[in-house]
Amino acid sequence: MKKIIMTMAAAVVALTMNAQGMYVGGSMGFSTTSYDGSTQRTNISFVPEFGVSFNDHIGVGMEIGYSNEKDESNKDVKTVTSNSFRFAPYFRFTAFQLGKVGVFADGKFSYSTSTDKTEYTQVGKTNVEQTVNSIGLYIQPGIAYSLNNKFSLVAKFGNIMGYTSSKPDVEGAKATTRFQFMNLSNNIQFGFYYNF
Repeated sequence: MKKIIMTMAAAVVALTMNAQGMYVGGSMGFSTTSYDGSTQRTNISFVPEFGVSFNDHIGVGMEIGYSNEKDESNKDVKTVTSNSFRFAPYFRFTAFQLGKVGVFADGKFSYSTSTDKTEYTQVGKTNVEQTVNSIGLYIQPGIAYSLNNKFSLVAKFGNIMGYTSSKPDVEGAKATTRFQFMNLSNNIQFGFYYNF
């Protein structure tokens, strides 16, 4: 284990030494859905991010995300709460830069684990808690706009192509897989970078 950690640390140092630039930042999100003034569903997400650029076109980075979703649309019967953690290293190719605007695509690997808890209000119903692990491969397009030398605004749009496989962490569970193509409206993210 110690050798693996030392190897990873050496790789990070080597990448940083060859880097043209570094950035940190990320995105946050909040949404709520209500019916007749009563909150039905809320979602909060926090996705910090960091990366290095080797030249005007090539870079690598990492997203580390957390999200919480609470569904009370049927709270007379049950409430469903989901907490999810994920990390997603990526390879970035910036296709072109037009003034302050850069268009890029991230080749991304994602691993996430979520805990879903269902709490019943009905007498005789047993609360259920389940962990689901997922992996995914995506090509995600995005746009970066440089406000100045230090700050950039970033938008990422779903994915051009994607594959996910999710499986509950219970014995005998079957995996659910999904393929996507040109699903650009799904999971739009807005964030910012601070450039070193």
